Formats: sequence, C-alpha cells, structure tokens
Amino acid sequence: MSRFDHFNVISPIYDLVFGKNTNLRILQFVDLEKQHSLLDIGGGTGRISQHFLNQAKQVIIADSAKKMLGEAHRKGITGVNANSEALPFQNDVFDWIIMVDAFHHVGDQQRTIEEMWRSLAPGGRLIIEEPDIRHWVVKLIALGEKLLLMRSHFRKPDEIINMMDFDDTDSIDLSTDMGIAWIRIKKKSIQK
Repeated sequence: MSRFDHFNVISPIYDLVFGKNTNLRILQFVDLEKQHSLLDIGGGTGRISQHFLNQAKQVIIADSAKKMLGEAHRKGITGVNANSEALPFQNDVFDWIIMVDAFHHVGDQQRTIEEMWRSLAPGGRLIIEEPDIRHWVVKLIALGEKLLLMRSHFRKPDEIINMMDFDDTDSIDLSTDMGIAWIRIKKKSIQK
C-alpha cells in the first residue's frame, strides 16, 4: 500500500507558507568557501540551499519528494530524488551536509545519520537543525503532525547527539533558541 506523501501535495505552496522566515540562523553556522560542496538532505524546495548557490562550487538537495525537488530545480538547484537512509553518493564527498527541519520526518533516523556521516568528507561539517521537542510550541507541532498522520518522530537534541557515536568525530556543538536546536558536528581531518 502506498503512503500518502504530504510534501508532494504541499510543494506548490511550501515556500509561501514556510519560506518567509528571513531570520535563518543556520546561515550563520555554515562557512562555505568557493571550493566546497554542500548537500542539503530533505532540502525540498531549496528554501535554505538557495542562499548558498553563489558561495560553493556545488549545492545539491537530496529529497524523497519529487515535486519539492521540482520547485528547487526552478531555483537553479540540483536535486537528487533519494531517501536519506540510502544516499546515492560515494564516501567522503561533501564538505558540508545540512538537514533543516527534516530529521523528525525520516523513517530510520540512525541509518540517516550513518549515511550523512559516510557522505561527509574528512574535515567536513554536518549540521542538523531540528525543532526541540522540549519546547511547548514544538510539542503542539508534534501533535499536529500526528493528527495529520505524518509519522513524525521528534527527538530531544541530546538523543540525536547520542546517535552520533563515531570514532572520527572531531567536535560536537549544540545551540538552542526558542524551540530550535542546532547540532553541529565536525569530522576529523585525515592525519598526514
């Protein structure tokens, strides 16, 4: 039985509803250089990735909703139709990987983290921006998504960090503000 895909249905209006936020703190955390490549997992219409197009050599969105990727394509962003649990990229490819407001939507969160880490280049950085379920507004959002049968699974920031138990981790930082958590993790560089 096929599953209803909420994001393909709302793709034409997604940016009208969610794209108006101009206070995007994640932009402060991503320090791209021209030679860098960035992967936005679950990046949908490209509402975040569009800010990085002229800052890096490559910006790619991986998303399972084809209609969302169509909206990103209209913005000039390369999209790959893929699930986060099985990314179609080689190991150690991307300098930056971001996932904004999407982690709670994936089916296998541990596998998603492993795939992101596998795709991240040595010295690369991964940022997960996620609603903080400890905040009362996010609890209401989680309830709403349950009522809409979205199969969301929100986790506390510390639970997400505990899923990132990699030997080649250089550092992990956590910031929270007004119901949003930013988990920033850096992969160790290759020792020469």
